Amino acid sequence: MDTSNLKVDYTSRKASEMIKARLKENGGRVTVYTARGLPCEICAEPDGVTFSSDKLPIKPAYEYAVFDVIVNLLKEQGGRARKGNGRNSKLGDAGCEETTVVGAIAKFRGYEVGDSVYDPVFVMAAVLEWAGIARNGRGELILTEEYKSML
Repeated sequence: MDTSNLKVDYTSRKASEMIKARLKENGGRVTVYTARGLPCEICAEPDGVTFSSDKLPIKPAYEYAVFDVIVNLLKEQGGRARKGNGRNSKLGDAGCEETTVVGAIAKFRGYEVGDSVYDPVFVMAAVLEWAGIARNGRGELILTEEYKSML
């Protein structure tokens, strides 16, 4: 896989840059595991700013910046946030508020309150855990002590 367009700031402590760096080190393709232990393939896209996954059949592909949105939400909430549930929910519904990970992602992707959303949290949480940034807890994401010490 060609990762020449994947420009990385190796000095950055932003989640997006750290994940891009690890992905590039792994040739642009890596298998991460969901909380249930299911494999999930993550691939760098040729544009250098997005990634795709065999578990996210969504277009356009997700930007690496989504990880910064998630980490900012976790930091705003003391290092942890509820994952939420976007399945069968609309943005703003109970469990799909903007203060949940799924809600923050939906808002970042341009959804508005009342819109039906896609729930990609199981993939994003697996990537954040693989990168050592957050622990994929039951119903919540929690920043790791190691990552918090870098901030």
